[in-house]
Amino acid sequence: MVLNRGLRWTILIVNFDPIAGHEQGGSRRALVVSYEPLRALGMMSVCPITAAHSEARNPLEIPIRAGQAGQTKDGLILVHQLRTVSILRAANMLDSDAGVRVLTEANLRAQVREALAIQLGLDIPGLEDGALTDDSYGASLR
Repeated sequence: MVLNRGLRWTILIVNFDPIAGHEQGGSRRALVVSYEPLRALGMMSVCPITAAHSEARNPLEIPIRAGQAGQTKDGLILVHQLRTVSILRAANMLDSDAGVRVLTEANLRAQVREALAIQLGLDIPGLEDGALTDDSYGASLR
């Protein structure tokens, strides 16, 4: 693979087929949200991007405007469609680095992080989530 930087915050064309149910399918832009240890396993966690809608209908859809990270049309980052997939689903882009874009806007990254915390329940304190002790994210660091 040609890409010499980390994959987090890159936007790649990912082949999401085959699908089941209401999953996003086909080859489409997707934002990589996972860190390098997952890449070392040949995997990456991604949020598909759609241009079919541009107005968020819930807090797990983050608007991305034309011009941001190579986006040609206004669209939405679909955090609720978070998927962990093989890096091979984006192999064509990674083999050449062609068309790889990076999301650099700090505000947009922060919105995606917040939506991921909601999606994964990381915003819920451990004691409110049925735990006997506070096992929420960061509790061991306090």
